[in-house]
Amino acid sequence: MNLPPAPDPSGAADLPDRSLTRPESRAPLVGHPAGREGDTGTVTGPFRAGVRSLLAVPGTVMLIPVEALFLGFLGAAALTNSWNEALVPALLAVAALVPSALERGIEARFPAWLHGCYLGFLIAGPFAGTRLGLYAFRPDWDKVIHVFSGLLVGCAITFALGIVGRRKHLDLPPFLVVSGVVASGGFVAAAWEIAEYTSDGLLGMHAQNASLQDTMTDIICGVLGAIAVAVMVGIHFRGHPVPPISSLLRNRDFSSSGPRQMPGRP
Repeated sequence: MNLPPAPDPSGAADLPDRSLTRPESRAPLVGHPAGREGDTGTVTGPFRAGVRSLLAVPGTVMLIPVEALFLGFLGAAALTNSWNEALVPALLAVAALVPSALERGIEARFPAWLHGCYLGFLIAGPFAGTRLGLYAFRPDWDKVIHVFSGLLVGCAITFALGIVGRRKHLDLPPFLVVSGVVASGGFVAAAWEIAEYTSDGLLGMHAQNASLQDTMTDIICGVLGAIAVAVMVGIHFRGHPVPPISSLLRNRDFSSSGPRQMPGRP
């Protein structure tokens, strides 16, 4: 009887090494689908971070309710087909975005209180005065708004001159800053009255009430507001710091492509 040949012990080395124990298999992480460990959601993460950074800007936080107010009146006018009442809210909704657009253009951050004053001016003046009829109910309210506008113009010019002096390494004389604030306030007040005169003639409005006295008192009120800011600037430069003027003149620059530059840091 022919027996099968005995297995060659030397061939055992050619066989694959099979372990009797199974390798440990790692279970999928809890909360993640299998095969996609570490996927943390690349869509919502940057979106939430962008929203948080946007809301961190004081101007944006104040802008949201104001825009909601203007757009609400605009929507109500559209629903009732009252298009003559939709003009003022539509223009104010655009005007409220001006400071944020300027910040990106000049790469500098306005103080939070200046944002609030500007938005308050839009609400108290064109919105409450024109849209809600406060000018007709209280004629002297128009003078208050013109003084307020002069204050805003003076603050804006002070802020602009501070940026120019800092970036160009110029030591602007206090007299130049004070005179620039007063001259700019008078120019804007006169330009505003020219715009009202033009609208009365072309659009049939009654912004100036066909009165030279109304025109001149409006200009005087605007100049008085700018003079008030100029006086505070003069006091500040004479060694008595005025907090609002200090916040306008200090370093508020930032870069859109990097972290904001802070005072005293390179």
